[in-house]
Amino acid sequence: MKKFQLLIFALFFSWSSFAQNNDSKFWFGFDASYWQRAIHNSNPLDVQRDMLGSIRPMIGLNLPKNWSIGVITNFTSYQEKASPIEYSYPIIGAPIENDDYPIIGYRNVFQQASLKNSLRGYGFFLKKYISLGKKTSINFSLYGMKESGKDGKIIMAPDFGTFGYYYPCINCLSIAYIRNEIPMTETNWKVGFDFAFAYQIKPWLGLEVRANILEYRKQVLKDQRVTNQLIDFAYDPYYGATAQYFGNHYDFGSAVVRDGIRFGLIFSPF
Repeated sequence: MKKFQLLIFALFFSWSSFAQNNDSKFWFGFDASYWQRAIHNSNPLDVQRDMLGSIRPMIGLNLPKNWSIGVITNFTSYQEKASPIEYSYPIIGAPIENDDYPIIGYRNVFQQASLKNSLRGYGFFLKKYISLGKKTSINFSLYGMKESGKDGKIIMAPDFGTFGYYYPCINCLSIAYIRNEIPMTETNWKVGFDFAFAYQIKPWLGLEVRANILEYRKQVLKDQRVTNQLIDFAYDPYYGATAQYFGNHYDFGSAVVRDGIRFGLIFSPF
């Protein structure tokens, strides 16, 4: 992290000396997005909505020919539906000799799951402005970013029907029927291309409406449970079933579906 900060300062000092000879100037701003979407799961303990809130502060340096370079940071909190978990429970038959309860079959269970985390990120961008009129313009931004979060969770709620095989009483259900949360860490590497429409409200203040055209994301999720692999794999049905969430995941396409449309303000006081 310290090496990254030193690199940022070195870049800005070098570009600052270049800017003094080319009448360029610094600017700062941010863009933000927030949305919620209902899921309508039938299980009342399942997560009932997806949401995302994100703000990206940035500092830029104007260069000749309507180019700009700068540093971008990101703070995001999200909750999103994940693919369901599938696992099996044994069906217990009537007792036989010595009160032994045989397994007469297995029941496949599909359980809804959601990912939840708060992320912090940083990176660089390169921006090109194209003027449309005295107060309007469009711009294109190429960016690269790394973001991470240590307090993520995979959230699951037990299936109503599952516990009938083990807990035939209501009191037992009230004790056992709680959400299961698996801790995780998350690291994302992103490279993307944004398009924005800008309106200059004042000489020192601009408004932008931004959408992502294309983004490549590598998402790395790591299991943070303290487990014994041999014991938990045999006795915990979630252990093997949740393995699908961990590891490397790749996305390529527009990030508008995930992040939404972003609105921003650009200040140019210098």
